[in-house]
Amino acid sequence: MGQIKSGELVLPAIQRDFVWETEDIEKLFDSILREYPIGIVLLWETYEELLYRRFENEYNGDKIHTFHKNKGKRIKLVLDGQQRLNSLYIALYGNYKGSELYFDVLSGRDSKDFTEDKFIFSFLDDKEADKLNVKKVQKNRIDNELEYYVKVKDLIVKREESLQKLEKEIKQKLKLEEADELRLRTNIRRLKDSITSNNILADNTIDEGKPPEDETRQSESDILEAFVRINSEGTPLSRSDLIFSMIKLNWEDSAKYLPEFLEEINKGNSFELDSDFVIRCLFAVSDLGTKFDVDLLRKIDNVEKIRKNYDACCDSIRSTIDFIQQECWVQSSDLLRGYNNFVPFVYYLFHTKNHQVPNKQIDRVRKTVYLFGFTSPFSRHIDSRLARYIRDDIKPLVDKKDDKFPFEDAVYWVWRWAKIESYGADMIQGNYPLALHLLQKRTGAKVKYTKNAPEIDHIFPRSKLEQKGFQDHEVNHFANFWILAENKNLNKTNRDPKEYFKDVSDADLKRAFIDRDRLEYSAYRKFLREREEKILAHIKKELDLSAKDYTASAHWPDIV
Repeated sequence: MGQIKSGELVLPAIQRDFVWETEDIEKLFDSILREYPIGIVLLWETYEELLYRRFENEYNGDKIHTFHKNKGKRIKLVLDGQQRLNSLYIALYGNYKGSELYFDVLSGRDSKDFTEDKFIFSFLDDKEADKLNVKKVQKNRIDNELEYYVKVKDLIVKREESLQKLEKEIKQKLKLEEADELRLRTNIRRLKDSITSNNILADNTIDEGKPPEDETRQSESDILEAFVRINSEGTPLSRSDLIFSMIKLNWEDSAKYLPEFLEEINKGNSFELDSDFVIRCLFAVSDLGTKFDVDLLRKIDNVEKIRKNYDACCDSIRSTIDFIQQECWVQSSDLLRGYNNFVPFVYYLFHTKNHQVPNKQIDRVRKTVYLFGFTSPFSRHIDSRLARYIRDDIKPLVDKKDDKFPFEDAVYWVWRWAKIESYGADMIQGNYPLALHLLQKRTGAKVKYTKNAPEIDHIFPRSKLEQKGFQDHEVNHFANFWILAENKNLNKTNRDPKEYFKDVSDADLKRAFIDRDRLEYSAYRKFLREREEKILAHIKKELDLSAKDYTASAHWPDIV
């Protein structure tokens, strides 16, 4: 902890963010007091000029870090063990989103369930801790429930006479009996001894003590390879984490650029794009495929391609998101069945003039966005299917400097991969929330007031329909759904639609194609048929579909 505080022990740029929650830190301290092994940390002592960041003892969830470049100073980089080290640093020297670690000094009772925490730790602010302790003192007089929380960092720094004074105060407040007083005294000493005396976390340091000029020192490439191998075992890091680590190693500025771009692109919408998506797009526009292949980045030329294409790729992502919001009227990745459906459009816009959809192609691109949204053709075998559509259908047009978007090819592949041959009920049923949002003029954006959160519910209650013998495909037909606010949905329960919809305006019902005269169980099948036809006709009109647009067989000659 002293080395972390002084800046001698630091984190390399290839390390991912701190991801442990408060529960993980609390359980770590329980393990320490129970004298369970908590592993070792792997460090690298080096003088290399490389990028690093310091540990943060005040964790607030911010993903944008300040990086420094080592100037020949001796430092130790953490290759494995960041989460445990940062947890200890936060608990002993800082806070987690404003809360500090407290210890219930009267915990530690034996239990038959060894999976439960024995020594209780909790992140609290000062007011919460004081309020909790006052409550426990008052409650103890009634039911003898014994708990008392003291800040961990205070227990660590107090001298023996101060600890004895604290013990006396707690004993008097809670009127402790001899056994409880003994547990209190034992707990306080156990915590202090565990942290200050015992070797609770051993380290293995590569190149420790070797002079800077020693030829046997490991190279930066060797350390990266070790890092990749360590973090591939048991997969504590995602594949994209490892990819990003390798990019950062050879392109220092990416450690700053990518988090900043993600913060910017996700502001004001509900797309929730992440580093996985950006890296997949970077691979695609650099003609490296769409698979997270670590081996590709062991070649410096490929990293250089990514660096060179970064700005234009980000502009293409921005343009794709703008197009989906402005021309497709959607503000949610989930509504379009995930952001991986966006990758082909990013690739296309990467190669168009000014990274914009040409006017003549707006209709074709919009239809493809909805086609992918309704059918999810890339949901399985994502790497091979995305790469094939880009390589076989978009890239040949790009190579010919043809800005036409290959809509017909998309229809063909949807038929091959998703078994959807034409526009109709089967296509809409595959993603009826998208159809309902288009019908009811909603974008899928997150609401500001939680009770207004949109929920999709049955018009005719499911339980009633099942009681009356209707089949599952009839009960859950897209024509039996509509969108309403969460709070209103709670009030709906399983009331008959005739009763529930009596307070809904005629204009709202007309917009949603709900006919009051058909809100009878005896007319349910007719209600489904009529509303299905109206919804299909409405979407066809909104997307300006022709008879053959989504009919695969109509495009076979073009594909051949």
